[in-house]
Amino acid sequence: MCQKEPRKRSRSSTRRLRYVRCVSFFMLGFFSSTITFLITFYATSNALSNIISSIFFSNSYNSELQVPLSPRDAIKNYQPRDFLGKRKSINYDYHLRYNDFNYRKPETLTYKSRTYSNNTEILFRFPKTTAITALLLIFHSCKHSAYEWFHTPERQRIIGAALDLGYACLVFQSTDKITKCWSNDVDLYQNKDIQMVLKGLEEFYKEYPQLVSVPRYTFGVSSGGIFSSILAINQQYRIQGQIIFISIILPEILYTYVKAQNYPPTVWIHMLRDVEFASETRIKASKQIFMEQNIPCNNFPIEPLQVKPTIFSERVPTIDSETSYFLYYLLLRNQWLNTHTYLLYNPRRKFAWQDFLFPQIEQNHTRARIFKSINDHKNEISEFLNTIYGEHEISYERSSEALNWFKELFTSSVKKT
Repeated sequence: MCQKEPRKRSRSSTRRLRYVRCVSFFMLGFFSSTITFLITFYATSNALSNIISSIFFSNSYNSELQVPLSPRDAIKNYQPRDFLGKRKSINYDYHLRYNDFNYRKPETLTYKSRTYSNNTEILFRFPKTTAITALLLIFHSCKHSAYEWFHTPERQRIIGAALDLGYACLVFQSTDKITKCWSNDVDLYQNKDIQMVLKGLEEFYKEYPQLVSVPRYTFGVSSGGIFSSILAINQQYRIQGQIIFISIILPEILYTYVKAQNYPPTVWIHMLRDVEFASETRIKASKQIFMEQNIPCNNFPIEPLQVKPTIFSERVPTIDSETSYFLYYLLLRNQWLNTHTYLLYNPRRKFAWQDFLFPQIEQNHTRARIFKSINDHKNEISEFLNTIYGEHEISYERSSEALNWFKELFTSSVKKT
């Protein structure tokens, strides 16, 4: 009996040792697997990947990877911004109603046309529901025409707002028949477009002499905005104020005439995604020069549009709600909207939208009517996508506010005199 007892103890010790080893290997494997899983999981998370990197990589390596975002990258994932008057402007534009024409029936915005002796054609519309208190001279952008101001929704709404405020609208066509841009020659006598507009006004006033005494304002878009900044220095038919839309004052004009306090009040309407041409920074610098010279000025920023299912039918009256919903669905399905439903990509720089919005062949015959509607509105959709993106395109937003600002400014100046 005494000889068998050591064997039992030996076997018991062996079992305990094996048990401890098994438990140790299991715990080590479990711990290792857990750590591997957590590192893999967290490393794939954008929010925590930087934490993992800071633990496993040196600071010098991280600093080499941290490249600042370019302005274009920063505006790609645009987020709503707050700015002075934003809430008021949203309510103002949303509740804007037109008394002079029916916005939902674009054909109700009728107009007249005159071609004068110097072959200058002016398209114009006088207010029908209110007295004429001012003239608004309108200059289109490159590649566009005067006729579009009476036949495209965003431009019609600008004219509609002007008419309700008492502006008689005169739309001019540039002399360049190829690019349709306006001349930026500062020499008024050498500038063909300046001479054309002045001669056109002279002929217009012969037909409507009662309008010579009312104040004149301008509304210039892009190339037309630069042209407006040049026209503003003419002394034959002085300009009381100008709206420069997605554009700038020609630098030579800004640093010569504005600094000499010989320039009319100016309003800029600009898009917040524009970081190159009519950028917020550039406009603020121009405003500073105006303020130093005590020349009244203002600016009205426009945000990109958040895309919702009804946006196309709301802004393009001839597009029905079903087509609008489908266009929204296509943008969403093809990942063209960010988390705030702003367009991710500039339609002028990335063209994939043409493939999924305007397919060559549609196999689904149940959507034939929708695709016919899309095909019929290709031009309107293409331009409106640029408006939605909000970098450099026509938009009716803020125009009524800007026009009303001039009306109030003129009224206050008359009271002072």
